[in-house]
Amino acid sequence: MQAGLLKEIAAALAAVEPEGTFATELGCSGEDLHIEVEGVGPIRFPISAATARKLCSVARPAPFGRRDKTLLDTSVRDSWEIGLRQLKIDTQRWRRTLAPKLALVRQRLGLPEGGELHAELDKMLVYGPGQFFAPHQDSERADDMVGTLVVELPSRHEGGSIVVEHDGKKKVFRGAARDPKDLSLLAFYADCRHEVRPVDAGHRISLTYHLLYRGAAEARAPLCRAAIERIEAGIKAYLSTPISRPYAQSPPRRPDRLIYLLDHQYTQKSLGWGQLKNADRLRASALQEVAERLDCEVYLALADVHESWSCEGAWDDYGDRWRGDRGHDDDPEGASDADEHDLIDLLDTDVVLRHWVGPDGRSAPGIATMRAGDDVCFTRASTEMAPFKSEHEGYMGNYGNTVDRWYHRAAVVMWPRDLAFEVRAKLSPSWAVDELASHVEAGRADEARDKAKRLLSSWHPAASDELSEASFKRLVEVSAALGDADLALGLVSPSGPHRLSPGVVPAFVALVERYGFSWSKRVFSAWAERALYNTPPWLSLLPRLGEALRAGGEHGKALAAWVLAREVASLVEGCKGALLLPEAVREASTDRLLDDLLSLLETAAAIRAPSIRDDLIASLTAPESALPLMTAGALLKRCREGRKPAAVRALGLQALVRRVEALLERAVAANARSADDWSIEPPPGCSCALCKVLAAFLVDRAQVQLAWPLAKERRRHIHGVIDAHRLPVTHTTLRRGSPQTLVLTKEKALFEREAALRAQQKALLTWLKKERSALG
Repeated sequence: MQAGLLKEIAAALAAVEPEGTFATELGCSGEDLHIEVEGVGPIRFPISAATARKLCSVARPAPFGRRDKTLLDTSVRDSWEIGLRQLKIDTQRWRRTLAPKLALVRQRLGLPEGGELHAELDKMLVYGPGQFFAPHQDSERADDMVGTLVVELPSRHEGGSIVVEHDGKKKVFRGAARDPKDLSLLAFYADCRHEVRPVDAGHRISLTYHLLYRGAAEARAPLCRAAIERIEAGIKAYLSTPISRPYAQSPPRRPDRLIYLLDHQYTQKSLGWGQLKNADRLRASALQEVAERLDCEVYLALADVHESWSCEGAWDDYGDRWRGDRGHDDDPEGASDADEHDLIDLLDTDVVLRHWVGPDGRSAPGIATMRAGDDVCFTRASTEMAPFKSEHEGYMGNYGNTVDRWYHRAAVVMWPRDLAFEVRAKLSPSWAVDELASHVEAGRADEARDKAKRLLSSWHPAASDELSEASFKRLVEVSAALGDADLALGLVSPSGPHRLSPGVVPAFVALVERYGFSWSKRVFSAWAERALYNTPPWLSLLPRLGEALRAGGEHGKALAAWVLAREVASLVEGCKGALLLPEAVREASTDRLLDDLLSLLETAAAIRAPSIRDDLIASLTAPESALPLMTAGALLKRCREGRKPAAVRALGLQALVRRVEALLERAVAANARSADDWSIEPPPGCSCALCKVLAAFLVDRAQVQLAWPLAKERRRHIHGVIDAHRLPVTHTTLRRGSPQTLVLTKEKALFEREAALRAQQKALLTWLKKERSALG
């Protein structure tokens, strides 16, 4: 339903035909154009073959741009270029002839009245026999640049026609001069793809100019009433039709916005209602009028479009080259060889809108970045434009052979005025919070509550996380001021405890005291359910939060104890599972584990919860969840670092200290491994039949090598276990027989690792005895 309504809107907009065209050509007298070229002298019309050869002698091969590179490749561009510094033109006389022609060009291109078209000289180009320029697109080198002007100078030549394409339409220009001394002027929009076809004979010589549109222009264009009414009917139907989203839990809702992608490309500074090109200006004017009729807000914005396509390679008859045009741009952001594929299916589209312009032509404050969804329509597909970036990924097993393309476009965006708060809140959550706060501060709490309720449907975790610390603090303060527990829960629950920074804590403590202990538990439970509870890590904030909650009142004191007990239970459960993980995985998370344990111990001390602390220590020393010996030692060292003995003793580490000390003394007193003891402790975890055979080999004191016939998948399993647990065992495969034989060999590194471990244990025991009194 939605797609059909959007197509109808696009069709209605497409029916608004511009008065102008994307490219135009006209003749012009060359009498007032006086040119001198350094090293050649004055140029007389028509240009002779001898003069053309002299021009080539002072020229350089013309380069082209691709992204951030300037390249020379005669398979793409083969022509001569004479730079601006080598040219001298009597501009006063030439302007006398050119100015009225530019006024006519402005009219033919459909640029609005009120502004003027100016031509800024760029270079001279010379195309000799066989020379050409493959299809490309000019860049807009200035914010007010709208197009390109090619002034073809009179010279005898054949071929060299210019082909200009836009929006699926193509025009071929062969020169409009009628007299041997006349000039031919060709003007086209900068975002048109164009090419210079090969010159068959003689020399084609031209001056190229940047076309700049300057001056004030009427933002609105006169439009047909019937066209306006058709567009209005389509948009009204679209905005009033509820849409059911696939897999959505909420009931169908009517769309809250419409996005129309314009046909032409613009820069940030060139984007304005009165600066729109050709059909864009007419259609934007139509949308402005429809917005007024339907009581909608309307804006202009730049649109960054990313499309991902499945593709096929377009191979030539020899099967080793790509065919078709090469799609280069004559600017630093040219397309790449990724464009040399046939697009099959559109897999994904992403449209991001930014740099907003309001209906008054000014930059729109309070509107940040908007990501479009399935609410986009257009009259010109992005594939008809030159992308500023392309990437191809070939077949990669079960995926690949895709092309990603990026485009710079622009858009008209509108939304119903009665939904303006919700829409703008999606764009800028900070703005929405400021709006709610301003109503509260002005004594309009009822109005703030009403807007907050409308906000909840789109107030998701991503929006909440976009808030700065100051904005989140303000949200917490507003939630308390609203006096509605359910509403406050809806505003803060999409976030997470990682937002409880020191600057936010006082406001959060006040919120807890405002709505109570039971309400606060619902907040933390909601955070856990949304998988934001420990993502990103937040336990480093808990000691300060716990201390503030305890000092805040009875509700805060109860919440601090409840949160600490919950975190302790969660971490203990995690420790039990971690014992079964491969050594490499455990080592990678050791620092995070030690930080979290220390935070919990500090919190227990801060809120004076010795029973919860003792439960944690008991779990860290219990067989089923005990920390590995050296990890427990590292925790004791971390608890001692930077703390006075009294602060360390407040952490209640005595039981852990006693256990670590006893285990270290036993390990140090044990006999060192004998030279003939090759036993290795089997890793925990898997208990399959294969791992049982592996375990028997590992614990065998005498067996050093095992030759084990195994199929490929079974060998892969054993490889994985050995590598994941970093066992000192090599594994190689003898590639003969069926199944092939896996050969496991214990390494001498086993003895080196054990010697290093004993040295570490002795050093830790020495440190522990030295710090015994400080640790308690």
